[in-house]
Amino acid sequence: MRIHTRMVLDMRSGAVLEDESYEYFGPVAECKGGGGSTVNSVDYAYNDRMATLSEEQQEWAREYFQMWQQYYKPYEIAQAQANMDLLPYETKLYKNQLSAANQLLPQQTEAAKQFLTSALEGVDVNERMGLATADTANAWKNTEATTRRANARIGVNPNSGRYQGIQAAMDTQKAAQMAGARTQARVGAEQENFERKKAAASLNATSGILQGIGFMGG
Repeated sequence: MRIHTRMVLDMRSGAVLEDESYEYFGPVAECKGGGGSTVNSVDYAYNDRMATLSEEQQEWAREYFQMWQQYYKPYEIAQAQANMDLLPYETKLYKNQLSAANQLLPQQTEAAKQFLTSALEGVDVNERMGLATADTANAWKNTEATTRRANARIGVNPNSGRYQGIQAAMDTQKAAQMAGARTQARVGAEQENFERKKAAASLNATSGILQGIGFMGG
């Protein structure tokens, strides 16, 4: 019995182009059960269509390659040459940028140090509240004088109940505005301090400048 280890067939004709085999003598296991057929089942028409399609695909590939050679290859060569021509200018520009950045580094470092110092110190909340109180009191000082003159023109007695009622209402409004101004000043100062610390933390995280200038080390 002959054992075939390698065969090359012509898909159009079914002819055997190469055949590597050897004679075998020994036991053989038979696979029995279903029906079988030893009739040659090669579909020559199908093989012929597949071969034709393969040849067409090769032709398409050759056409695309020719188009690339004619149109795209010169463009890619020109583009590469342009990049090569620009390379010295780009290198010089980059060197100048590095040199300028290196010259600015001491000033930038000092500016960053001053910014961090200011950010970490923050603003005085009590001072902001005091200024708000003073501004409100000054505004009401003018209001009270204007009210007295207005009451005098219409003949309201400063010792009368009507005048005292007007004064009490003004005092209540003044106290409410002063409290509101102090609260607004406190909230604003605390928010500003928070934003300053957040900016300082962001600068520290992104540039590592604190470690670079030894700021945290004293």
